[in-house]
Amino acid sequence: MKIPSIWVGCGKFSLQRLELLISDNQFAPVAFVDINIEKARSGLKSIKRNASEDLRDRVYTTITEAKKKHDAKVCFIFVSSSVHAKLIIESLKLGMHTFCVKVIACNQKEFKSIMNVYNSNPKLMLLQGFNNQWNEAASKMREWMQSDKGIGKMLGGECICWGRQNVKTNPPTTDVTTEGMFFYGLACHQLSQLVVAKGLPDYVTAYVHNRVDSSLDYRGVWGTAGGQCLFEYAGGVPFSYTGTRAAHGNPFGFASRWSGQWVIHGENGDIRREGGRLTLYRNGASVEDYYLKDLDANLIEDERIQFNAFYDALTIGKDRKSLQQSSLDTWILMEACNESARKNKKISVKEIKKSLIK
Repeated sequence: MKIPSIWVGCGKFSLQRLELLISDNQFAPVAFVDINIEKARSGLKSIKRNASEDLRDRVYTTITEAKKKHDAKVCFIFVSSSVHAKLIIESLKLGMHTFCVKVIACNQKEFKSIMNVYNSNPKLMLLQGFNNQWNEAASKMREWMQSDKGIGKMLGGECICWGRQNVKTNPPTTDVTTEGMFFYGLACHQLSQLVVAKGLPDYVTAYVHNRVDSSLDYRGVWGTAGGQCLFEYAGGVPFSYTGTRAAHGNPFGFASRWSGQWVIHGENGDIRREGGRLTLYRNGASVEDYYLKDLDANLIEDERIQFNAFYDALTIGKDRKSLQQSSLDTWILMEACNESARKNKKISVKEIKKSLIK
C-alpha cells in the first residue's frame, strides 16, 4: 500500500532523497512544495513515478495549497533548518504524519510551538530524521550496548567526533549563523545513536567551542563549531562526548567523522568502534570483531533504511512509539547540552524535558 505524500523542498539534496523514496514504492508523492516554482519544476523534470508521468504540474508554494488539491497522508520536509518549525506546524495542523530532516527546531520556542500543535494531534507521527543510527555498524553497536551477551550493564563510555566541514554557502547557512547549531545539527549524528541505545541520561554538563575559521565560514557565533559534554546516567554512570566540525582534516575518514570513535565499558565486556570497525572485548581478549557497512555514499542507503522504518511504523505499528520517542528525545538532549553550556552549570535532562513537553 503506497501512502500518498507531499514533498517539501526541491533542492539537490532533497531531490536525491525524493528519487530514493519513489524507487522504494512505499510512499507516493502526489504534490511538491517549493518557494521557487520554476526552479522546482526544472529539478523535477527528470524524476518520474512511472514512464509516462510528468510531476512538474504538481508544484505549489505552500503545504496548505498542495493539501487542498491532493489527498496526502504524510508530509516530508527537506529544506533549510530555519523554516522547519513553521512547516512542521503547518503539516501537523493539516492532519499529516510528518517526517522532517534534522533539525526540527532551532531553539526552545520553536520546539515548544511544535509540541503544542503535536499534542493536540497525538494520533499523528512526528519524526526528526537521522541517518546515522540505521546502518549495520550502528545497529551492531546498539545490540552490544543493550545485551548481556554484549557489554551488559554500562559502566561508562566516550565518543569523539573529529571532522572538518566547509559550510560556506550564499546566503550563509543556519549552521554558522544560529546559536547552538553544533549540538543541534552535528553532535546529534553521534548522540542519536546513544539515545536510541540507552535513552536519556539524568544530567549533562556541557561546553561549546567558539571557533573562528573564515576558510570554513565559522564566524565565532556561539555554539556552532564544536562542543563537549559529560552525561550522567542512572547510578552515576558517566558518558563523555567531544566533537568539532572545524578540525584540521578528517584523519579517520568520512564515515568515522560522522559516526564517531567510541569506547564503551560494561560489566560483561567493552566495545571499541571506529566507523564500521567494531570489536567486543571480554576477559582480556577480542571475542567478536567486525568490519560492517557504515555510512553509505551520500547517505542514500542510510536514508532508505530510515524511510522503510517510518513506513513500517505507519502501516503496521512496528517500533512506532520508540522510533518517535528517540527522535524527539535526541533534540531534547541537544538542547540540554546547549542550556548547560549557556548557564555554565549541570542540567537535569528530566527537568528540561518537562519544561519543553507539557
